[in-house]
Amino acid sequence: MGLKQALVLRLAQVIPFPNPLRPPCHQHYNIAMAYRSLADFLEELGCAGELARVEAEVNPALEIAHVARRLAGRDAPTLLFSRVTGRGFPVLTNLLATEERVCRALGVGSLADAEQRIANLLEPTQASGWLASLGAGSDASGPFAAFSPRRVKSAACQQSVRLGSDVDLNELPLLRCAQQETGPSITAAALVTAEPDSHRLVAGRYHLPLLSRDRLGIAWTGPDGPARLLNEYHRRAGRMPVAAVLGGDPACLLAASAVLPAAADPWVLAGVLRDKPLDVVACRTVDLHVPADADFVLEGYIDPSEPFVEAGPIHTSLGHCSLPRPVPVMHVTAITHRANPVFPALVPGSTPDESCVIDHALVRIFQPLVRHAVPELVDYDLPLFGAVRQWAVLSIRKTYPGQARRVASLAWGLRPFLFAKVLVLVGEEVDVRDANRVLSEIVAHVDPSRDIFFHQGPPDPLDPSQTPGTMGHRMALDATAKLAEERSGPRAQRAAIGEEVCRLVAERWNEYGLGPAPGVP
Repeated sequence: MGLKQALVLRLAQVIPFPNPLRPPCHQHYNIAMAYRSLADFLEELGCAGELARVEAEVNPALEIAHVARRLAGRDAPTLLFSRVTGRGFPVLTNLLATEERVCRALGVGSLADAEQRIANLLEPTQASGWLASLGAGSDASGPFAAFSPRRVKSAACQQSVRLGSDVDLNELPLLRCAQQETGPSITAAALVTAEPDSHRLVAGRYHLPLLSRDRLGIAWTGPDGPARLLNEYHRRAGRMPVAAVLGGDPACLLAASAVLPAAADPWVLAGVLRDKPLDVVACRTVDLHVPADADFVLEGYIDPSEPFVEAGPIHTSLGHCSLPRPVPVMHVTAITHRANPVFPALVPGSTPDESCVIDHALVRIFQPLVRHAVPELVDYDLPLFGAVRQWAVLSIRKTYPGQARRVASLAWGLRPFLFAKVLVLVGEEVDVRDANRVLSEIVAHVDPSRDIFFHQGPPDPLDPSQTPGTMGHRMALDATAKLAEERSGPRAQRAAIGEEVCRLVAERWNEYGLGPAPGVP
């Protein structure tokens, strides 16, 4: 039997899609409180018909990834692979692969509700003070203080502990997701470290390629918070503590994935997202605190004096494999986990994969914070086709000439837009998620000799078009209506009908016999 036939048989054991017996997600789920564990969340997904168990034995090298990828973009359920060849732990994919499941994980009815939750907290906070109020752990202040993590002495994530020579990463079901990858990686970990003096936590979501039984690479990028911290630890000639957290409340992964300044404490942010403080516990071998109900925690350190190692290629959300590049080494000193853990994985693929869905949801949720940084910003979107990083549309409230250029410069300095190689700026009346309207604004308002400008910034290691060793090149299109000071000569006017005729047609519509009145064009 060939590989294709075998995969078809395995897929047959997953519930068929689309499922006509299952109503749309927003019609059948109840808004829940924060989940204590990943198991609690999976139980709710199972009751809602959004969890499929694959009982056939599957290989963690390519097979699981291909099964998950074939279901991507089809309103697929969360997939739980119960039997993984040569491994003793089940693998979970597609957990947050739909916007509805992201909402379910946060206990909200829509992303707009989650966005409003953030906005409500910011109302009494001045624009310059929101970052400080999201600060380190128990030092969080202002409206965020109620979400400071609670420290506990014992935790489910430490029901099983392996230290020193007992550490063997080969026992974990790490996935290999593309033929070009030289080995498996951890793809769904929230990696956390801390500043040496303040102990302020810094987190991110990165690929962690396996190097040996007790070593992982950390494929972060230069501008990332942990990468900058490594330089400080190198200056002090000290080891940098790190911990990789897998599973637990999905809000923890969402908090680590949020593209915010390093000063935002990830566990405070997780408490805000779940609307309830997070319980954290001290690691066994490093001076860090991690979510008490995580499924797995890998503790360790980076030796700043140790040379980087080459890792890659790594499958990315753009459907390509990144070029090999030097990465720091994490020495794993402990593996702790729950008694019956589940190993989550994000399977990369062509957009929209699960990572893109997560990032796109976070773009919407944290808009209030970005608008604090750019007051004239009305709305913005980073579409899925650009992997939520390489293409951005911003609508602005325009009041003076040259404003679009200023906003573009500000945007490229903010983490959500750092790698956006195309920025489109439109007026406040434009829906940034209406692709046809955005394109029509470009046609109507962009003079290539006047309204296209360029910028250089940090290279994006995930950009398949990037030439290695060169700076990243960005482009902006000012598709806003031009003020008198921004143009010479007369300007073509938008065609108009007039309020009197519009009112007349609306009043007489039923007389025309054309059915219900459509929206006004």
